[in-house]
Amino acid sequence: MGGAFAMQTSQLALTRTRNPDVINFANAEIAEQVQVASALGAAPGSAPLRSDHAALLRQLEATPSGFDRMYVQGQIRGHRELLALNNSYLRSGGNPQEQQVAQMSLPVIQRHLATLSGLREIA
Repeated sequence: MGGAFAMQTSQLALTRTRNPDVINFANAEIAEQVQVASALGAAPGSAPLRSDHAALLRQLEATPSGFDRMYVQGQIRGHRELLALNNSYLRSGGNPQEQQVAQMSLPVIQRHLATLSGLREIA
C-alpha cells in the first residue's frame, strides 16, 4: 500500500531536488520498491494511493520551496507506518510470502529510517 506512495514521491524528488543525498535516497527507494513488488509478484507502484498519501503527493507537487524537508518528513512517516505493518505481519500474518517479505524488509526499513533521520538534519 505504501509502495506506490514511496515510489511516486521519490520519482518526484528526482525532478525537484538538487540535494545529492536526497537524490541518492530517492533512487534507492525506487529500486527497493521495484524489488519488493517483484518479491510479491506485483507491478511496482501499482497499488492505489491512500487518500492521505494522495493529499501529501499533491502538496509535494505544489511546494515551491521546502520540498526536501517535506519529502523527508513524508518518507519518515511512511517508513514508520511500514515498520509497524511489517512487524504486524511477522506477529500475526497468515500469508507465508508476506511474512518472508516482512522479515527481509525490516532491517532495510530500519536503515532507511536512520538515513532519513540524518537527511532531516540537512533538508
